[in-house]
Amino acid sequence: MHSVQPPAAAATSMRMPSSRFTYQHFAGGAVGGMAAALLTSPLEVVKTRLQIRGGGGSFGTQTTFGVMRSIGKAESVFGLWRGITPTLIGVIPARAIYFGSYSTFKEKLSAYGLNGRAFNFLSAAGAGSISATLCCPIWVVKTRLQLMPAHATTTSTVKMGRNVVSVGFAEVETAGATKARPQFSSICQAALDMYRKEGPRAFFRGLSASYWGISESAVQFALYEECKNHMDEPTNLEYFLTAGACKLLASVCTYPHEVVRTRMRDQRAPLGSKELKYRSMVQSIVTIYKEEGRRGLYSGMPAHLMRVVPNAAILFMVVEVVAKKE
Repeated sequence: MHSVQPPAAAATSMRMPSSRFTYQHFAGGAVGGMAAALLTSPLEVVKTRLQIRGGGGSFGTQTTFGVMRSIGKAESVFGLWRGITPTLIGVIPARAIYFGSYSTFKEKLSAYGLNGRAFNFLSAAGAGSISATLCCPIWVVKTRLQLMPAHATTTSTVKMGRNVVSVGFAEVETAGATKARPQFSSICQAALDMYRKEGPRAFFRGLSASYWGISESAVQFALYEECKNHMDEPTNLEYFLTAGACKLLASVCTYPHEVVRTRMRDQRAPLGSKELKYRSMVQSIVTIYKEEGRRGLYSGMPAHLMRVVPNAAILFMVVEVVAKKE
């Protein structure tokens, strides 16, 4: 029986190249993530609004472009990039941590002779866990900012005509004019407001759903690695198309966790309160299914796919290009 410990000489010879390789993946993940986020931000905002409303809601339409037009008319074109600042702040460390951790896990497992689909899946799951935990607070703040126009945020609203407030989904529908000030207008204000009213736990709402969502990234990465193994000297276009196809399949299979995560992040609960509508992944799925049917679990999916598929394609292509410049 041979030892699984790699020879010292081999480990020493690998050290510098693998260090540069990991740095390349950190840099590629950061640059690719930022570029993809900027290009696909409008679809991210639309997806988030649809997920929280369980369909078209107060938009009166369930189509992606219909909602996009509604947001543009009501909030100007800048409304489609709402939350882009925390997105850019978060996507750089999130993607850098993910790709850097993934390449590190793969390198360490390979050093012990552990290769193949299962270990690619394991590497992706490990990287996803680290990234999801460290970056959760900024994603919660981003979600709150993206949903800001949908909230009646103070108790002092001026009522004119009929108005209906749905507390469970933080949705306000008015036939007359109901005036409500936005809850917060900047990242710092949002974070301070959350901390004062809900405590530090608010910054980790939806983390359990994020852990469930790790399966999406793990499936995506495992499929991508398998496809790469069957390609000889792939071109940038092949990287682009392969990454997009893998993301499409993984996203469709695991989408309900996206809806649950958004609704968990949007929940407001006073400091010390334990009365939350969505408490766990399974309980949340059951609740949404009972109240809204399967449609509720897949609300916003077209907008999501239109965003994440090109996003992943751009991201992976950039990572591969940067990694080649070693």
